[in-house]
Amino acid sequence: MNFDELQALIPQYLAGELTAEEKETFEDQLSKNANLRIELEELRTVWQGLGEIGQEQPSAALRARFYQRLNAISRDGAERLPGRGWRNWKISIRQLAGALALFVLGVFVGRINTARSISDSEIAQLHGQVEGLRQTVALSLLDGDSATSRLQGVSWSTQVQRPDSELVSALLTTLNQDQNINVRLASLDALEKLASDANVRRALEQSIPRQGSPLVQIALIDALVHIRDNAAKGELRKLTSDEEVNASVRQRAQWGLQKLTYQ
Repeated sequence: MNFDELQALIPQYLAGELTAEEKETFEDQLSKNANLRIELEELRTVWQGLGEIGQEQPSAALRARFYQRLNAISRDGAERLPGRGWRNWKISIRQLAGALALFVLGVFVGRINTARSISDSEIAQLHGQVEGLRQTVALSLLDGDSATSRLQGVSWSTQVQRPDSELVSALLTTLNQDQNINVRLASLDALEKLASDANVRRALEQSIPRQGSPLVQIALIDALVHIRDNAAKGELRKLTSDEEVNASVRQRAQWGLQKLTYQ
């Protein structure tokens, strides 16, 4: 198992999701590999920071934006739910999203239970409604005033199988402009999963000089190496020769150049 594969197991190790065999292998390598231990401690610090962020209810402005987006979906042809309207719902955005998702899935299960034949187009329509709901929730939460809200927005974005340009743009804005480092790191993780898109890779490269946090810069370097983005070499060279850049970042950029050159 190479370093990149071990590095990818760190989140699962911290979350206690490795099998006994995987955990034993990982900890064996951890005892031998100083770089892996550094990676582990850096990510552990991030996770601990995430755990210290308190839970908050969405603001009135955030809820209003969420309703506005849902109404837009309805105008585009999504089914409306029965009831007295969105304004009388006194529940959080996350609860509302869960209720709507269950409703859509309930329709699907109900049709099966009543022995009605379901066409591929009907299945696709139900799937599209769930996808649209997830994206709406993600965009609304990413606009939130609190770091908790924005972290939830990033989490919801990862549930969207094919995010559109608006959601990708929102994640990139979060990566480049959010005041909370943990939110930036979370958005980077979400964007790395979309790295098959050349525009996303280019945006990640351009994000490096925009970052003021050495931790985020190092995470960006690691991400670009992980996705094997050779086009990032130019930005990494700039980092290695910039004396104003944090020494750890310069060192990591040099490491990234070597990895991209010889992998």
